Amino acid sequence: MVEADLEAQWDSFLEAEGAEIEKEIYAELQDTAHLLDIHDGIHAKWSPDGMLGMLLVFHEDEADTLLAAFHAAIEGVDDAAEAFALWSASLMGLIRQSLRYRAGYE
Repeated sequence: MVEADLEAQWDSFLEAEGAEIEKEIYAELQDTAHLLDIHDGIHAKWSPDGMLGMLLVFHEDEADTLLAAFHAAIEGVDDAAEAFALWSASLMGLIRQSLRYRAGYE
């Protein structure tokens, strides 16, 4: 019974306030579409004009290791090529998810 009352209250709230809250959230997303924050956990955003922004965050040693793997891969070190390819695959996964997200909201 309590769950049904809660559901009815929620539905009533959404009916009275939902559209306004939706407008506020949408406006905030549009206003901040160009911002990527290291600490907010968001690593890709679409701008209102259709540009995908991506945030890559590395500690200095991680950046050094990735760059070293890239150069070693170019020099023919198979293990380095595999490590760099795995990292690149995860980046492509982020792009794929961003495209799917965008397609779901257009």
